[in-house]
Amino acid sequence: MSHDSLYHIRTRTTITSISERPIHQIPFISYSPSGVGVVHRVLPVLLAKVDSLPDGLEAIIATSDLQGIDPSNHRLLGHLVSEELENLAESGKIPSPQTTGVILAGDLYAKIDKRGGVGDVREVWQAFSRRFRWVVGVGGNHDSFGKTPQEIQAFQNGQDIHYLDGDLTCLDGIRIAGISGIIGKTTKPFRRSEEDFRKLVQEVLNESPDILILHEGPNDAEARLIGNESIRGELTKGSNLLVICGHSHWRVPMTAMPKGVQVLNVDTRVVVMAKMKS
Repeated sequence: MSHDSLYHIRTRTTITSISERPIHQIPFISYSPSGVGVVHRVLPVLLAKVDSLPDGLEAIIATSDLQGIDPSNHRLLGHLVSEELENLAESGKIPSPQTTGVILAGDLYAKIDKRGGVGDVREVWQAFSRRFRWVVGVGGNHDSFGKTPQEIQAFQNGQDIHYLDGDLTCLDGIRIAGISGIIGKTTKPFRRSEEDFRKLVQEVLNESPDILILHEGPNDAEARLIGNESIRGELTKGSNLLVICGHSHWRVPMTAMPKGVQVLNVDTRVVVMAKMKS
């Protein structure tokens, strides 16, 4: 089944509220920042209300920076998250997976024995793809998608998997653009110069997306939310846009910019955006 549309109709999706208390929490372990041992943490699942979604689509789930391990079997955390969300849907707490799309904003890899590292996250994307209507997203600076160009291409051609890096796709009538990676030394994977990154933001904004997925997002100096000032500068040129990002954790999940731009930070959290009941 194809969810793409050839028609350019802006589908404005505005978040009207986000729950302060999680509707669910997923336990995981990660490498201790102190450099000794592991720490036990929980991943919050928050419910957000949006004013509208296209017919046939009841919810969009967004998450990033799942840099942890399932404590029961040492799989990457993303596998557990996909299963737990499916269970929440079966219990009626969130909409059905068949009517729910998933946005992955990067950094789904983790090591149990050290902080950082880069690793293959294809199976995490595929775990979400098996369960949900579609999966769209970007790569983070800790992600890889295969060792050869052929492996990467085969992954990108997967059914209902939409990997974005400077391009745009249309799913259920929603125009979704994405840019993978961060601003940094270009000798490392998933990094661009500031000039190239800004230019790419300009190019995708010219395509009039409804949603823009970034791994590295903007800052909000007034609210003391860390991020990239130059990316913020480019986003001020957008309008009526939902930006979904990660990379830097915010104490609150969302901030607003002028001209109807909302920025949702899903670093180490899951946000389920569902239509308000009429």
